[in-house]
Amino acid sequence: MTIVPEGCLDPEGCLDMVGHRVSGWAWLPAEPGRRLRVEVLFGDPPMRVEALADQHRPDLESAGKGDGQHGFAVPLPDSLAGREPVVDVRLTGFPGVRLRGTPRRAILTLGLVTLRAIRTMDADLGRLRGFLAGMVRLNGGCVDTAVPSVADLHAWLTGRDTDRNEEDDCWTDRCWLVAERGGRMVGHCRIGPGWPAPPGSGALALGIELHPDIRGFGLGRQLMLAAHRWAAGRCARLELAVLPHNAHALALYRALGYVDLGPTALPETGEIHHRMAVALPAPQGPVWHIGRSVILVN
Repeated sequence: MTIVPEGCLDPEGCLDMVGHRVSGWAWLPAEPGRRLRVEVLFGDPPMRVEALADQHRPDLESAGKGDGQHGFAVPLPDSLAGREPVVDVRLTGFPGVRLRGTPRRAILTLGLVTLRAIRTMDADLGRLRGFLAGMVRLNGGCVDTAVPSVADLHAWLTGRDTDRNEEDDCWTDRCWLVAERGGRMVGHCRIGPGWPAPPGSGALALGIELHPDIRGFGLGRQLMLAAHRWAAGRCARLELAVLPHNAHALALYRALGYVDLGPTALPETGEIHHRMAVALPAPQGPVWHIGRSVILVN
């Protein structure tokens, strides 16, 4: 009698890329040699395209997903180009299973994007929390435990989560930038005290996250450069932490001048990350004002 470990009976998978081509992976841990069939849904009412998840991907093999032959890819139908349809994926034979990273939107041209600092009004913080919650859901996480409340976001932005005096300038050591496209938040970058920057080191921590719909357009680089402009003159350096297998992020950070400082453990889970830092030059001219917006055209 073969005992299948709990958690291996359901398929696993992720919708990775959505653009001119839609790609992802799906596999069944209990039957690693089985090739699952997927149904990609474009738009509403949906146009359905079937595919077999049987393409070899070295990243899946190195991650222990059987022989790695669990990838799928289908082109975006020509009739939908320019319409930015919603894209979802279903697994044939597993109607209740949802792949991580679904649903998504097929964006082929980024267009106008505004970078600005978040405001402390409840409506703005509510929109930020909504974006953070959506990102957690995309990755299969729990919103209740992973996303701070509006009150917590306000406390962090105003410095009231620390022992600082009320009369202190709450904007000198922290800022939360957001990227907006068509009135929708599509990315954020938080700069302020916290892990992995050691207290009293003269460094601030940076954390960045982009919605997967708009990755690949260079927006992450522009958001980080905006963070650098804000931080120049406010701290000696910026530090961040990145998972070792996140090759795209590592390449971006190194291209921006970040250097490796060695491994560091996430305090909540102990998960090992790369700790990286970049020294900031003295600002040329006035530092970026907190209320200023920058509009990018792609």
